[in-house]
Amino acid sequence: MKGKLGPTSTFASAKVDRLIGRALSAGSILFALEGFANFYAQLPLLNQPLAWTIMGVLWATTLAYAVTFWFGSANYVYLRVHACFALLLPMCWPFMVSTNPGVDGHFYPFVWWAMSTGWLASALSFKLRWVITYYVVGNVLTQYIFSTPIGGSHPLSSLILDGLYTILTNGSVAVIALMLRNAAGKSDIANSQRVEAAILAAQVEAQSKERSRLDALVHDSVLTALISAGSSNSEEETRASAELATLAIHRLQNADASYEESASVFCSPLFDSVIAAVQRLDPDIEYKKTCLSSIEVSGDVASALTEATIQAVQNSIVHAGSKAKREVHLKSSQGNLKIVIKDDGVGFRPNRLPRGRLGIKLSIHGRMQGVAGKAHIVSAPRKGTTVILEWSQA
Repeated sequence: MKGKLGPTSTFASAKVDRLIGRALSAGSILFALEGFANFYAQLPLLNQPLAWTIMGVLWATTLAYAVTFWFGSANYVYLRVHACFALLLPMCWPFMVSTNPGVDGHFYPFVWWAMSTGWLASALSFKLRWVITYYVVGNVLTQYIFSTPIGGSHPLSSLILDGLYTILTNGSVAVIALMLRNAAGKSDIANSQRVEAAILAAQVEAQSKERSRLDALVHDSVLTALISAGSSNSEEETRASAELATLAIHRLQNADASYEESASVFCSPLFDSVIAAVQRLDPDIEYKKTCLSSIEVSGDVASALTEATIQAVQNSIVHAGSKAKREVHLKSSQGNLKIVIKDDGVGFRPNRLPRGRLGIKLSIHGRMQGVAGKAHIVSAPRKGTTVILEWSQA
């Protein structure tokens, strides 16, 4: 049974990213109110059509990522667009100002508050080197604007303090977010390794049982040939014994080759190995095995069924909730194999899967389709989840 280990899952990372994105979305309402208050107060100094246009685009990008994190698939494109537009705000300031605000060193352009969500948006959506670049460029731009007459003519000491304040406040929040994402990534790797170990163990167990079956078959052939030779009393019986001996020798010589070529297994040892594998993931899982007919399947089919079942159980462990109970039913009948994995957990909407749920798309649907099988998922919020895997002989 040849292993086809799937991609590293992103369960924890996707969940952490969504939670951080939702927190940022909720906080953006407060930042938007603060930014609007300063924007409205400074309107008499601004080119109002341009200023309103720029603020409208800023609010639109904010609303876009807020909606996608709360109600959509947590699309990071909107976060990147918002971060990039926030970085453009200091550059837009000279074009928005129509009246000199004064040079008393106390005036701050509203773009300073409007950029608040851009810092964290960059930390969530860009790689580390680009996040550092964003913070450096953003700080240089804002402090340069503050140093000019249209930005308040702030003294050097004030510029340094403002720059440090921006880095410490926004940078510390970004570092916390990055640390959470890093911890989630490590959790994903550990979960992936756990699933892969269960799959490999199931494959080894199924192969061992199949090898034992082949060994027993060869043993029976040799034993039959020996018994026949010992009890032959005529020339015809002797010829028959010789044919049995030749067949036994042929099986002995080709046992390893035939095993390596086919690596096929019967449904009963396959089901046993699947049960043992899911019990390693969840010792309390309930199971029921029914073999109404003995079906021999290829290594690819056995591998796909095993991996899809293990992935379905792992998905349930991660997403169904700590109190969820799981069960797996395995059945063979008239050339068909069917495995049903059920839980009574929180459930979800299968047509609204988040970005990180690769286990369902690739490790369940993809693997079953690869061996001409089918996977069905039935679930709804607070209704539990049922995964049905089906395969039929051609």
